[in-house]
Amino acid sequence: MRVAGRMIGEPRACIIGAGACGIVAAKTFHEQGIPFDCVEAGSGIGGLWRYNNDSQRSAAYKSLHINSSRERMAFSGFPMPASCPDYPHHTDILDYYERYVDHFGFRQTITFETVVQDVRPCAGGYRVTLERAGRRDERVYSAVLVANGHHWSPRMPAFAGTFTGRAFHSFDYKTPEGLEDRRVLVVGIGNSGCDIASEVSRVAAKTYLSTRRGAHIMPKY
Repeated sequence: MRVAGRMIGEPRACIIGAGACGIVAAKTFHEQGIPFDCVEAGSGIGGLWRYNNDSQRSAAYKSLHINSSRERMAFSGFPMPASCPDYPHHTDILDYYERYVDHFGFRQTITFETVVQDVRPCAGGYRVTLERAGRRDERVYSAVLVANGHHWSPRMPAFAGTFTGRAFHSFDYKTPEGLEDRRVLVVGIGNSGCDIASEVSRVAAKTYLSTRRGAHIMPKY
């Protein structure tokens, strides 16, 4: 049986996503000679680290810097340049990923602007439903590696009572514009919560940071 021009059972893998994990997987498969397709919803690599990614799945805000050092976050065999800050801005990280893909020569293996609509087991492996430019295509792969990230699907908490002000998830935060002279409550003391509270406090009338339990905030230096 042939699906999308390929025999079912022909060994081939599908990598979903061309963010940080997706491009590392693609580079490894490429080096090992493992046949694969890498599909990416956006028009470029980078995932989270492509600010205003046209895939609509990046939670990056304009001021975002990584909280891991340049030396710690670099991929093995491809160090980040010394010209990068100790804790790079998202534009530095995206540039690093672009150079990584070109250095190892596997950009042609990535199909952009292609959304995976469904993956399910079938005879011969996994049936993957793809959509590109409004057209659907079904392919059968012997293996599927999911690298679609975990910051693209915001979860809003449910609070009792009524609130008539503006409420939104950090996923939708890009800049503090529109929060000038307001009283702002940031719920959550994770990385983005601390970043956003710090940035918003420079323009807001008052900024509060809420956490359900205590935490140690370690300085970068």
